[in-house]
Amino acid sequence: MTVMTAEAGDADTLMQRYREDGVVYLPGLFDAEMLELARQGFEWSLANPSPAAQQLFPQDGTVFYQDLFNTLSWPHYDPLLRKAGLGEVMARLWGCENVWFFFEQVFHKKGASRRTPWHQDTSYFPVDGADMSVLWISLDPVPPSQALEFVRGSHRGRLYNGSAFTGDDDTAPLYDVGEMPRLPDIEADRERFDIVSWPFEPGDALVFHPSTLHGGGHTEAHGERRTISLRFFGDDCNFVARPGVSKESAVGFNRQESGSRDVSEFYEGLVPGDRFRHPDFPKLYPHG
Repeated sequence: MTVMTAEAGDADTLMQRYREDGVVYLPGLFDAEMLELARQGFEWSLANPSPAAQQLFPQDGTVFYQDLFNTLSWPHYDPLLRKAGLGEVMARLWGCENVWFFFEQVFHKKGASRRTPWHQDTSYFPVDGADMSVLWISLDPVPPSQALEFVRGSHRGRLYNGSAFTGDDDTAPLYDVGEMPRLPDIEADRERFDIVSWPFEPGDALVFHPSTLHGGGHTEAHGERRTISLRFFGDDCNFVARPGVSKESAVGFNRQESGSRDVSEFYEGLVPGDRFRHPDFPKLYPHG
């Protein structure tokens, strides 16, 4: 495993590194005010769970909580998105003209929580393209031994079946149909893979393509980690077919009576190959 600590570098270097590696480290991206906005968004999400909220691996008896695509939360993250200029960050990283906010995802680990299985985020939703990113931030320090890890350059390779995130087998497939190959058992043979990670402090950020294989991040018995993944898409993103995923079942939850809009609304009328667009995704760049 390579622990990378170099400064982020200039825009051209970052763009090239992102295209080749599928992940870049942006130390000190957020100042104290931005971190407070992130904390406020996270606390709102925790206090207002959507129907997608769940405890992962409940059999372990520790806190491993996630929630995502709660449209009611979006106004609570918008101040951070605007204050930090994240639309411009993505536009420069991708070299594209337009940037939209896709959705948020929050994680809360507490106690001796297990590592996150290796996976690719793109396996879980029917959108693909080069102009996509996940911005990952932690409200708590993350030592190297607990870092989020990436297989460098894997976004340029094959797309695997998603991890089902259940049981003892992290490669257990999400879909039982289709042609997507099963995830490799990276933990069983780590030396075969070009794994990179960074020590992490509040205010730092990781930006990665959602097709980059990533995982990791256990917590110790008295540890806690509060993390936010903010997702963005740009000009070249298309609606695509995934095995067992349709407009109606994408990201896999029902929002009736929740107040949060159903994710299927945002895929309405799209067929594979269509540009991925919906007027209600917040446009971050260009402004106005």
